[in-house]
Amino acid sequence: DSFVKASGTKFTLDNQPFYFEGSNAYYLMTASQQQVQDVYTAAKQLHLPVMRTWIFNLGTNSVWFQQWNSATKTMTINDDATTGLGRMDYVIQQAQAAGIKLILTLTNNWSDYGGMDYYTTNFGGTYHDQFYTQANITASYKAYISHVLNRNNTLTGVLYKNDPTIFGWELANEPRCGGSGGIPASSSCNTNVIYNWVNDISSYIKSIDTNHLVAVGDEGFFNHTGTYEYVYDGGPGVDFDANLKLPSIDFGTFHLYPEGWGYGTNDTWVLQWISDHVASQNAIGKPVILEEYGMSTDALRAAHYPIWHSLMESSGLAADAFWELGISSQAG
Repeated sequence: DSFVKASGTKFTLDNQPFYFEGSNAYYLMTASQQQVQDVYTAAKQLHLPVMRTWIFNLGTNSVWFQQWNSATKTMTINDDATTGLGRMDYVIQQAQAAGIKLILTLTNNWSDYGGMDYYTTNFGGTYHDQFYTQANITASYKAYISHVLNRNNTLTGVLYKNDPTIFGWELANEPRCGGSGGIPASSSCNTNVIYNWVNDISSYIKSIDTNHLVAVGDEGFFNHTGTYEYVYDGGPGVDFDANLKLPSIDFGTFHLYPEGWGYGTNDTWVLQWISDHVASQNAIGKPVILEEYGMSTDALRAAHYPIWHSLMESSGLAADAFWELGISSQAG
């Protein structure tokens, strides 16, 4: 089994171009073993060789990977095979058995499964973006990353950092200056704040793991001056091009939710959004994945996805992954 690599604007596997359509199943960290098997069976039937899932779960849920210890003022990591991080051993082992590669995302901008605001509020922060700047939060997050990368899979005996089943690591799901955990963004948060954090965390991952590709996991927002759309003007704190140019970032990610972002079902806007990211891919010389996209109904998907897919294929976009591969036994 081989590691996925980036070569120019393409992914490669065993020195061959690796084009793919993949999908997301964020919930594997809490899914039953049968549900994990069902997802991979469905993925194989649909010829989806890459799945993106989340490797974080913070809080006091029945399954938790990290929990705040108020006595020691630190995060406790739970390695238990039933209730903790050990569950991911099975998720990874079964992916390998199914011939599927996993993109693993290390935390969440949003408060689902704890995310950044769980760190920030417990470490005494008052702004969402202190996650990116406060030293003890960064140290705690790095400790978790180190723990994950150095984990020995009890089912395979392979350290996560040495496992080619893993396609790559993402720093966060959809990082922004603002979150959803009830605390605001500070007035000082801007694209430089997240850029510096991306540089720091991605370099830290590379210092431990030289095998795997690293990406931000962001929505692909641009920082173009003079534009008045938040996805283009840097307002959320993301500069797609600057982040992608960092030596420790191997591929770019972007998302696409035209309805949720206020563009309705406007295919003209969508095709421009895709084209702009292909242009960045080609200018910077690194592959880019449209790693989440969705519409609200089956009818809309049937009407619009073929138009989007046609451009994805003709434009040379490295890969795409839709949101999301649900199974009948799993809501979502």
